[in-house]
Amino acid sequence: MNNKHLITSCHLGWLLSVGIFIGALSGCSSSNSGDGGGGGAPTASVSPADGATGVERDAMISATFSEDMFATTLDSSAVTLSDGNSVAGTVAFDAQTNIVTFTPTNDLALLRNYTATLASTITDLSGNALAATSWSFTTHDREWGTAELIETDNSESSSRPQIALDVSGNAVTVWQQSDGTRHNIWANHYTAGTGWGTAVLIETDDVGTTLWPQVASDHNGNAVAVWLQSDGTRHNIWANHYTLGIGWGTAVLIETDTGFAGAADVAVDANGNAVAVWRQSDGTRHNIWGNRYTAGTGWGTAVLIETDDVGTTRWPQVVSDSNGNAVAVWEQHDGTRYNIWANHYTAGTGWGTAVLIESDDTGSSQRPQVAFDSNGNAVAVWQRHNGTRNNISANHYTAGTGWGTAVLIESDDAGNAEWPQVAFDSNGNAVTVWEQHDGTRQNIWANHYTTGIGWGTAVLIETDNVGNAFQPDVAVDASGNAVAVWNQLDDTSASAMANRYVAGSGWGTAAAIENDSGHADAPRVAVDANGNVVAVWAQSDGTTDSIMSNRFE
Repeated sequence: MNNKHLITSCHLGWLLSVGIFIGALSGCSSSNSGDGGGGGAPTASVSPADGATGVERDAMISATFSEDMFATTLDSSAVTLSDGNSVAGTVAFDAQTNIVTFTPTNDLALLRNYTATLASTITDLSGNALAATSWSFTTHDREWGTAELIETDNSESSSRPQIALDVSGNAVTVWQQSDGTRHNIWANHYTAGTGWGTAVLIETDDVGTTLWPQVASDHNGNAVAVWLQSDGTRHNIWANHYTLGIGWGTAVLIETDTGFAGAADVAVDANGNAVAVWRQSDGTRHNIWGNRYTAGTGWGTAVLIETDDVGTTRWPQVVSDSNGNAVAVWEQHDGTRYNIWANHYTAGTGWGTAVLIESDDTGSSQRPQVAFDSNGNAVAVWQRHNGTRNNISANHYTAGTGWGTAVLIESDDAGNAEWPQVAFDSNGNAVTVWEQHDGTRQNIWANHYTTGIGWGTAVLIETDNVGNAFQPDVAVDASGNAVAVWNQLDDTSASAMANRYVAGSGWGTAAAIENDSGHADAPRVAVDANGNVVAVWAQSDGTTDSIMSNRFE
């Protein structure tokens, strides 16, 4: 009989369960006959297999031994799992099947390489140690799902969607939608694990049209939306607040100046405090203004955050870190050209003094974008004209130190590079994307910033040579993985496309994220702390443009 049955018949099962093994017992033999072996080291067959890819995140790690094993050597340290850091989990051994399992406490990370190890202290019943056993596998990546319609009013077209996600994957999206007379601001909410709700109107002022909504979310799923709205005479800046579990509040005016206001942007910190910025005319030129929303209190008083009255300002953008500090950037005319300026908001103190963050006077610098990491470091990118064409430049802001020196981050001078977008991970690494002409058509390019090292080499991230690619956007998760989206023209219409950047590996292959034959426009993308991605865009059915969404999860 084999050892497994020998031990059972000699009533040692209980002793083994409490960690006691007696090699010989009166009337019992410790012989290793049958499948027990005894002359050599035991072996194990493992699952997932060594080198396996696409492994499910909830996979159980297991090993099946070639013979009966000494149960007390298969304790909580018998199986370990690591991705560079130890993975918490539970070890269990079934003496009847000779299988040991390791069940991770939490789902494994996506597209991560793991190494499992069986301890060298594991032995068979004769004391022979297990042969050294270690193997690796890679979990699967997310996949795009099926595009779905998230607003159902087909009477008039919708456009310019924007989206924000909280750390748990709940999303808020806003867009402008015509009612046949004017544009209104609408929104929808995505609940992780449930899906999209019903689109709702978040402003009710029908005096004039509303345009250019923006939205940002805190860590808990509360959000703030801003937009510009005409009162019949001029455009004003309005806002509304979304409270998770309750919904949207009442739209409020957040500036009271008599000049024309426009181009608003908003950022929200981890606790739900927000900063909004916009451009506003003083009758001669546009200036940059800001206002602060305090969670539980509301909006404060609008303040001027730049004081250079030589020329007009345009294109303000703002981001916030988790502690409520913010950075705003904009383009500002000096009487000859546009330059890029910035100002820093310190939580509890307020706005500082605006500073010039690029000094190249060859040509105008325009369309800045900015991103913030969790430690208060920022990266700004913009397009800069060199006298012949536009290139992409960047500057880095270090918390406690300030702005560095602007650098060129792409060197292809075949054609104009324009419309950059940038996003940060939690460790200060950034990804920027832009559209660039190759002499024949527009392509989508990208570059990666590594903290402590700097910018890498620009790479082409789409290879479709049929038509122009344009309007890119990018989002980065906490681990540094990124998803870029853009519009791509073919012979008949434009598609919403995406590509995936994996930290440490690079970009993958571009693929369509919508399967509708109608023209897709202005895709935007956001990512949560776990790497789940939601994209939104406007898409034509041949009659009207509707808001569509897809998820990468």
